[in-house]
Amino acid sequence: MSNFLLKNTTPATRRLLGRRALLLGLGAAAGIGAFGFSRLDFGTHGASRVPAANAQDLSYFRIGAGAPGTALSDLAGLISGAISNPPGSRSCEEGGSCGIPGMIGLAQTSTGSIDNLGQLRNETIESAVAQADIAYLAFAGKDVFKSAGPAKDFRAIAGLGRINVKIIVPADSKITEVAGLKGKRVNLGPEGSDNLLTARQVLAHYGLTLKRYKPNYLDVATAGQSLADGKLDAMVVVDAPDSRDVTALAEATPIRLLPIEGETATEIAKNTPYYTKGLIRDDRFKGVGQTPTLEVVAVWLVSKHLDEQTTYELTRAVWAMTSRKLQDLASATGKALDLNLALAGVSVPFHPGALRYYDQQGVTRFLPASLRPEPETPGQNDATTN
Repeated sequence: MSNFLLKNTTPATRRLLGRRALLLGLGAAAGIGAFGFSRLDFGTHGASRVPAANAQDLSYFRIGAGAPGTALSDLAGLISGAISNPPGSRSCEEGGSCGIPGMIGLAQTSTGSIDNLGQLRNETIESAVAQADIAYLAFAGKDVFKSAGPAKDFRAIAGLGRINVKIIVPADSKITEVAGLKGKRVNLGPEGSDNLLTARQVLAHYGLTLKRYKPNYLDVATAGQSLADGKLDAMVVVDAPDSRDVTALAEATPIRLLPIEGETATEIAKNTPYYTKGLIRDDRFKGVGQTPTLEVVAVWLVSKHLDEQTTYELTRAVWAMTSRKLQDLASATGKALDLNLALAGVSVPFHPGALRYYDQQGVTRFLPASLRPEPETPGQNDATTN
């Protein structure tokens, strides 16, 4: 572990990071530095199989990502590049890495938000990228997280981009509004997926419980073919605004998007702060006009047990000006990431270390009190610390 981390972390954080500070060698570090961020696959719960070398000088910080090519995976890759600063890197002042000295960020492949949040709760990763709606359900212990109970240790570092909801029908479909899906064959996404959870929740707001339509649980590619073949009436895709899957589908078969609008959409945005109203541009997908929709933030989460100084440095690193070129690579938003929007739509309280950075930047003026956790009493943060 680097001297920076040894000097600036609590015993709890040193244990958290230290037991992961192994496995990879300088060869992996060079690979990460060459491209700017890690796309290495370490398995959902497994560790790297790359031989160790000079592990005493490095600390590895894993970010639960998602499947390769997804918005969450792209954002996790962005984060891993921004926080990494292996030995021998040029300094931030010289236009090099502005990450934490001695740290290597690793974007770890997973099945998505639900998987990431489970791993973060079980402490098999140090941080996770997740949709804010799903992060809220985990934090509150609702829906698919009910049996596990509330994950009250989750803390946010930043909202890093927006994902939106697309309800797709064939271009010649007679369905013109969300309510028209009643009794229809609607694909929600694979069982256990983020897509299924968000799609089901959004449709329920429109009074469309599972009994009111015929749910299907196909992956995007299979659902797209079924839609083209007339075996589905609609499919819901929750993904980046410029979704590669929807782009490919629109190129292959004429489609239309149902508008998510009206009083119901307004109520959703008002009563569930992690949703906001948005627009899908008329030039986004072939043959598809401008369409109102709902958007949700992708949020970067850590445990409240990560010490304040390390969290502050992680926050600083991801927003460093020299990381702007990396931010432009993220496909989870249609535009470059914006510090002024880092707090918008986040559904879980912020970590004090992240808030210290945002307070310094002057962007926390309108932060709801519910997102600013009460200060920890001495010993509360780590009962085992002497």
